[in-house]
Amino acid sequence: MKVKQYATTILALLVSIVIAVGGYWTWRNYTYHDTKQPQQILQQQQKIQDDVVLIFHKTGCPDCQQVVRQVNQAVQAGQADHYVMVDTQDSNLYQKYNVIEVPTAIHLKAGQEVARYAGANNPDRLVNVIKATKE
Repeated sequence: MKVKQYATTILALLVSIVIAVGGYWTWRNYTYHDTKQPQQILQQQQKIQDDVVLIFHKTGCPDCQQVVRQVNQAVQAGQADHYVMVDTQDSNLYQKYNVIEVPTAIHLKAGQEVARYAGANNPDRLVNVIKATKE
């Protein structure tokens, strides 16, 4: 009887681990991970002349949800010094950068815009701006 009880406990533990890992994977790949205090980070990076990629999205936006996985993968594979993700509902930073459509990615070098893509119609172009390949 104890063997059956241990087997049930182990099975329940394994199922819990699988659910936790699946939940983390889903969160990691299908959620925008907004940057805390994006304006302060941008000011600091401009002073030290770093490459920064700004990614604007909006909670509930179907186009943003359509490309969220590609965006997260591009950030992980990207070469920029810093990535700043901003939800347009939580910040007015989008006004400073004249963002009128989401998702929008803007590549900045030393505070100057060098590339931009807005929309979800061409995910490859969006990903290329996000990856910020250095020449």
